[in-house]
Amino acid sequence: MNWYEIVLGVVLIVVSVLIVVFTLAQEQKGQGLSGAIMGESSATMAAGRERGVDAKLAKLTKICGVVFFVVTLVVCVLSARL
Repeated sequence: MNWYEIVLGVVLIVVSVLIVVFTLAQEQKGQGLSGAIMGESSATMAAGRERGVDAKLAKLTKICGVVFFVVTLVVCVLSARL
């Protein structure tokens, strides 16, 4: 095992944990099936939440997803060449 395989593996583990943490830290956007049937009464509240902490968490989740995707591709390409 080369040093870059170890480093990229650690990066993948850290990014995976961050994706899980950021996803779980976000508030739910709806009320599930009952909200779809009965209608959501707090539609204006959901728009206000998007601008705050949830928007930052969503952005960080997207960034971690892109980093995870790119690092996974790099690991696959490097392991195929060896």
